[in-house]
Amino acid sequence: MKIRIREDARKYYIASSMGTFINWDWANTMEQVQGMVLEVETEYLFKNQYNTVPVPGVSDNGLRIMDNMVSEVIDDEREGKARCNWCGKTVPDAPMCFKCGRQGYMESFSNRYRRA
Repeated sequence: MKIRIREDARKYYIASSMGTFINWDWANTMEQVQGMVLEVETEYLFKNQYNTVPVPGVSDNGLRIMDNMVSEVIDDEREGKARCNWCGKTVPDAPMCFKCGRQGYMESFSNRYRRA
């Protein structure tokens, strides 16, 4: 699974801060990766954010990228899956988590995402 970062990621981040605190280190990081296609770590998936694998020259640990900074999701692995908000695992979309056995904690990823 990969994501394409917005071409205007730095500018968009600064504008979306709307006069509140701007993390200039993060703005500069967004400038470094804007327009890039980044690999997503898929062990723990979320509806509105992505954890990338390490980005050489940018981040040794990867980045947490929010959905609004993404222009495209490529080979989305979330289809037909859900996140258990109890144990945090990504499992097939069902009323009960196949990992921890809990019901009522499932958050379906649905089909609302951008695709290549």
